[in-house]
Amino acid sequence: MIKAVIFDLDGTLCYTIDDLRTAMNLMLRDFGYPERTKEQILAAINFGAREFVRRSLPDEAAGDPETLEKCFVCYSAHYSHHYLDETAPYGGIPELIAELKARGLGLAVLTNKGDDHAKMLISKLFGESFDIVLGNCGRFPTKPDPASALWIASELGAKPDEVLYVGDSDVDMKTALNAGFVPCGVTWGYRDAETLKSSGAEHIVDTPDGIAALAVLV
Repeated sequence: MIKAVIFDLDGTLCYTIDDLRTAMNLMLRDFGYPERTKEQILAAINFGAREFVRRSLPDEAAGDPETLEKCFVCYSAHYSHHYLDETAPYGGIPELIAELKARGLGLAVLTNKGDDHAKMLISKLFGESFDIVLGNCGRFPTKPDPASALWIASELGAKPDEVLYVGDSDVDMKTALNAGFVPCGVTWGYRDAETLKSSGAEHIVDTPDGIAALAVLV
């Protein structure tokens, strides 16, 4: 029986890619580096903000720790100003969260996005709907390492096999498997269904209603 649902953020709860691209390209412009297309941005995400910056830089800059740190700080500042320009929940997600909360399920967000940005974004768009919001704060390794996911499950009072983990990427499916959770992939995000299947998704859903059904029937 499912007692808790843990969600990824980018590409799962919210469409965020336009604001990520805006912040990244503003940073690249500041340093005189080539800007990135939406496809290049999509290829660089999922591993945390610092790695996102590194993968978006030219090779010579990405390999220099001092330059990388300056670019990361610059990117973070731009994202703080632009993280809600276009970002919004996917259709049906606010209703899903309200329904799951009304059922008494534990609800959490686990993301490789920076912790401050994750908490600000969720607070602005979802208020106090989630029991726990955890981003990359240095306390745990980034996903797919399961340490942060298992800590959340413990805080929510759920055993691993009582947790439905919902995400849109191979990193999310690997996180769920590593933690012993039930892995559920969503097709409206940044990776395709085949990627989710090959990464171990036990369930794949096309709409938020599919998540509501799994939270009852699994």
